[in-house]
Amino acid sequence: MAGKGTKGWFARYWPRALLVIPFLLVVWVPFYNRIEPALSGIPFFYWYQLASILVGAVVVLLVYVLEVRITRTTKAAHADLDSSGGPGDIL
Repeated sequence: MAGKGTKGWFARYWPRALLVIPFLLVVWVPFYNRIEPALSGIPFFYWYQLASILVGAVVVLLVYVLEVRITRTTKAAHADLDSSGGPGDIL
């Protein structure tokens, strides 16, 4: 029974692991701590950070959409179980 709960937990929350991507983009400073290449006169350091904000927003949107789809599927599966009128149900 413990294995079933673990599998359900992982199946429900795996999209949240994608939130590590924007974190790693910003934490690894030696990768973007430089001036060249410049984009329209703006040093790489600045436009990389702006791009990482946009990537982070896209990743958060993706995680949200995935979790909504997973939750909707999970709620539909539980609705069939809950509507069976089993013992302990309060009408």
